[in-house]
Amino acid sequence: MAFHIIIEMIDEKDTVANYRFKSDGGLTGVFQINKASGEVRILEEMPGDKAGHIFNRAAVKIMREWKQGKLPSVTEWAS
Repeated sequence: MAFHIIIEMIDEKDTVANYRFKSDGGLTGVFQINKASGEVRILEEMPGDKAGHIFNRAAVKIMREWKQGKLPSVTEWAS
């Protein structure tokens, strides 16, 4: 199964950043990353992503960027 996910920051505060992730089908979800710890939590589940495959890939992409000291405004996952 191929994945292409657009991930865009929609809000940033002192301690967290919120990201919207979107599949090729146009469905979206929202998650948050804690800027101090790197902990990620889902805020709005993407319809049809009950197993979390799309969310997990989007979260991993942002966590990898966070580990490098970056929180991009827009990025993507493709596999």
